[in-house]
Amino acid sequence: MSIISPCINVCVTDPETDLCYGCSRTTKEITEWSKYNDEEQSKVIEISRKRMDELQRKAFDKAYKEKIEIGTGLLKKQKLQD
Repeated sequence: MSIISPCINVCVTDPETDLCYGCSRTTKEITEWSKYNDEEQSKVIEISRKRMDELQRKAFDKAYKEKIEIGTGLLKKQKLQD
């Protein structure tokens, strides 16, 4: 089974940390995502979640769960409805 990208459509990277504000992946992790196997993708998600504080992790988990269940994230769903 293929791992769904953890992108939750909050695609802004902090210039100092090189971490995406939405998924906490580095630019390299984002650009290399499709080259990783399932084990590597799972590890990236695990590492990126550890980079998050509790509030960000809760918001990410909610958006990522919705993306897995319905195929799109909360923010993208809202943008499509507007």
